[in-house]
Formats: sequence, structure tokens, C-alpha cells
Amino acid sequence: MVESSRRRNLLVLAPAALALLAPAGCGGGDDEPTRAAGASVTVTRTVTATTPAPPTGTGTGATSPAAPPDPDAPLSLAAAERTLAARGFAVLGERDWRPGQPLKVLLGIARADGPRAEQAFFFVGDAFIGTDTSSSSARIDVVAQDGDRVTLGYALYRPGDAVDEPSGGSAEVTYAWDGSRLTPQDPIPSADLDAPLSRR
Repeated sequence: MVESSRRRNLLVLAPAALALLAPAGCGGGDDEPTRAAGASVTVTRTVTATTPAPPTGTGTGATSPAAPPDPDAPLSLAAAERTLAARGFAVLGERDWRPGQPLKVLLGIARADGPRAEQAFFFVGDAFIGTDTSSSSARIDVVAQDGDRVTLGYALYRPGDAVDEPSGGSAEVTYAWDGSRLTPQDPIPSADLDAPLSRR
């Protein structure tokens, strides 16, 4: 009798538990909606949870590791390039690689056919901690690097611009590593093709 009652309770609780996990981003990935600047992602062993997104902007594709990475752990350029290759990206240029910095960045371009797609890949010590945004941009440059801060420049496009002719100038966004989380310090430009100015 007691065993049967426990079984019924588990059957009632199981769907409720699944309903709680679904909005938290279980199974996430690049198909999830983008988040606003300053939004964070927390990684656990089984569930990825995101904070609610403010109504404007987009957020990073960076994660907060379960245990902070060792900023002094060595990482070779070849190992970082393999991380990009495993995600379908080729390195745009090795000139941005600063192995002595705690926060390191490599720009990559998607190998797949289609519109130009670039992302910035961040590393702390020997750990890959994520990308600048959860969706790609048409053109990114590394503007500055200093210890635990990296500033990226995003080319800005008006709706009618060709991919090689952005006419909206650029927007700079500084990303800061605080020892456990990578956070954009400035608004990230929209990726919406219909926005007056977008990073595409």
C-alpha cells in the first residue's frame, strides 16, 4: 500500500519536474533566443540555466564553468585552433592570440556555405569559456586586449548594405572576465537584419 502510494506520487511529480527544467534551457545551444547585454549563463553538470532577458540587445555565448579555470594554465595556439575547428570555424588570424594573458581571444569564421559568419572565441587559461554572442556577426575585429579584458569592434550594417560594405560605422564592446564569468560591459549591437544598424 505504501509502495503503491509512492509510485503514484512520483508519477505526479515527474511531469512537473520536467516542466521546470524545460524553460531553464535544458538542451540549450545556439538555437535558443539571444539574451541582452549583461545576461549570464550558469552551467551545472546536467542543466544550463539562463537569466531572464531584458527586452533589448543580445547576450554572450559564454558560460560560467562549474569550477573557475586556472588562468595560469598554458594553452597553445594549436589547441585553441582545434576548439574552433570542432565547432565548424577556421581561425581568421593568429595575430590576436596572446598566450600570456588570463583572458585570450581568437576570431573565427564559419566554414559552412552561406552568409559570412564570424564569432570571437574566449579562453581562460587552458579552458574554452564561450563565444562573444550566441549568434554570429558579419565582421568582428579585436580592438584592444589587456589582461582580463578584451574589446571587440563590430561592423554595423544598414538594411540595404552588402556584406562587404557596412555603412553604419562600428560599435565597440568590452568583455571582462571577473574570475568566474565573462560579461559584456557595453550593449551588444542587434543581429536583426531589419534593425537600422545591425552586426548581422
